[in-house]
Amino acid sequence: MENLKTTIEHGIYNVDHSILHRQVVEVATDWFLDKYNMQDPEMTIKMNLTDSKNLKCWGESFQVDYSLKIYSVSIATDQYLRDFLATLMHELVHVYQWVRGEWEDDGEKEAEDKQYELADEFWKEGLIR
Repeated sequence: MENLKTTIEHGIYNVDHSILHRQVVEVATDWFLDKYNMQDPEMTIKMNLTDSKNLKCWGESFQVDYSLKIYSVSIATDQYLRDFLATLMHELVHVYQWVRGEWEDDGEKEAEDKQYELADEFWKEGLIR
């Protein structure tokens, strides 16, 4: 059967914590893409995990190449797990904005409004143990 999922690549991964951030990112990103019907075998999301000292913020994302559907998401791992998930969801909302081509201003209000709601919804699904 053909893979119809978005590719999740791992780039920078320089964390030194006991939580399996990489696996959490894969499961949560897959959940988000399913929720918003965004799975696309032609899309790639490159995930970078580091700390806030290196990143100089909690998270960031950018569109690497619109025509090739390549996006980059970086998340600081030195935060509580709920905040880590909320930051991931915040950045994935930006990816969603780019995919659908819609956002107001810089898109921050929508991302901020949804980040904890999505993180809590994901958590309640019981997909990470």
